[in-house]
Amino acid sequence: MINAFNRKAVIKDTNAEVVANVWSALRENGIKYEVVTKTGTSSFRRMMTQRSNINFNMGGIPASMTEHPGDYLYIVYVNKKDYERSREICDL
Repeated sequence: MINAFNRKAVIKDTNAEVVANVWSALRENGIKYEVVTKTGTSSFRRMMTQRSNINFNMGGIPASMTEHPGDYLYIVYVNKKDYERSREICDL
């Protein structure tokens, strides 16, 4: 089980495709991993974006479409004991 005390980040990236390649390689090699997605956008900004979409677009555009993809940070964690092997498998 991976938790905050025994995990280590293999990769932190804003490119979802690169991160997907990493976790796919980990899965193929039987290494347990955890992916965490963080955003730099505040909840207030997301609320205001949704509100403006409702007013101007009759709610037709989801707020996620108005945010820049670079606003998301993807972090892949593995167990500390699997860290070195994970780096070798993923060529990092």
